[in-house]
Amino acid sequence: MSATIVKLLKSKNISVAKVAEASNVPLSTLRNSIVKPIETWSIRVLNAFAIALKEKPGDLLNMLETQPYILDINDETQTIQGVFIANKEIYQQIRTVVEVNHLEGWNPTESDIQELFDEAVQPDPVVAERFEEIWGKDNE
Repeated sequence: MSATIVKLLKSKNISVAKVAEASNVPLSTLRNSIVKPIETWSIRVLNAFAIALKEKPGDLLNMLETQPYILDINDETQTIQGVFIANKEIYQQIRTVVEVNHLEGWNPTESDIQELFDEAVQPDPVVAERFEEIWGKDNE
């Protein structure tokens, strides 16, 4: 069953009957499609849900398809999740942080990596001070 489409419809307070009405696709066709994998849906069914949800069909498909998570670290280009880090030392530090936390279940996005990089290059003084309070010389 495509739980994601059901959640999307519920979040917008739209019933499958309303989708059928708005798209002129039979209710039975839509109900039959919901219980099948998205890969088996016809373009007509995808369009029907897209119309009701006021989304472009391609955008809706991207929302509905589960994408496997890939941690993309490339030592040759010094990129992590597509973020280029020119400084080799900072790259290695961020890479280590990312790998350790990834093992703990964190799936960083490109914006997460950019945030880590920005913090490494220009640390926030408030965060640095707090870090020093927690991990400073007095706490060794």
